[in-house]
Amino acid sequence: MEMDKAKIETRFGLDPESVGLRHRAYWIVETVDYEEAQAGAKVGDLCVKARDGGGNDPDLTAGSYPNFRGTACDGFDRTYRYYYYAPLGEEDGKAD
Repeated sequence: MEMDKAKIETRFGLDPESVGLRHRAYWIVETVDYEEAQAGAKVGDLCVKARDGGGNDPDLTAGSYPNFRGTACDGFDRTYRYYYYAPLGEEDGKAD
């Protein structure tokens, strides 16, 4: 799902390009796979991809946002880490 950066900043309360020590990309979750479900992600959440997995340090500030759902490493390429955020107002887990 495409959404411009300004709308993402308003809807999620953060600049997606500032998440991750080695930021790579961001998008809105359209389907939830096993790894995403383990991280608490839901359809409509923001996913930020960073090269913060494997032997790289994770972004320790990524979890400081009130709408942070969780994080997961890529099962295929462990050097990638994904950070998940609920839309503001839906951080209590009621987002579908």
